[in-house]
Amino acid sequence: MDASPQGRRITRGGLIKAGAAAALVAGGGSAGRALAGGGSADVEGPGIRKPRGGSAHLRQATYAPLVGTEFQVHVPGRRSLRVKLVEARALRGPGESFSLLFRGRRASVEGGIYRLDHPRLGAFELFVNPVGRGVKGLDLEAVVNRIAY
Repeated sequence: MDASPQGRRITRGGLIKAGAAAALVAGGGSAGRALAGGGSADVEGPGIRKPRGGSAHLRQATYAPLVGTEFQVHVPGRRSLRVKLVEARALRGPGESFSLLFRGRRASVEGGIYRLDHPRLGAFELFVNPVGRGVKGLDLEAVVNRIAY
């Protein structure tokens, strides 16, 4: 890679981290605002602590007690899709990385950023992607990677 004007080199890891942060802030809606310190989701209830900075929907500990509960995925121009959180699994990676697996009955949802609603979390946005279609319905996955600076 090219050296910067100050004579420092840009590493691949640094470039990936900067790009991921920029993509989240630019396209993440409430996720970007939460990372920037603005906006907050009111999180209350047994087993859920209100995190500092309003980024409840970006922490795995928020979802662990919610496995088995229903979320609404708002699809523009259509009725909202009811999905059940079936798994909140930690992933290997820098910072806090985890995967959320949702299962819904209706098919035909494309990957993209959608507004999700939950009675305890309120409304927030996540990128979800269809990962499988089986006898039990459509599986949607959201992967969150929070890298601390």
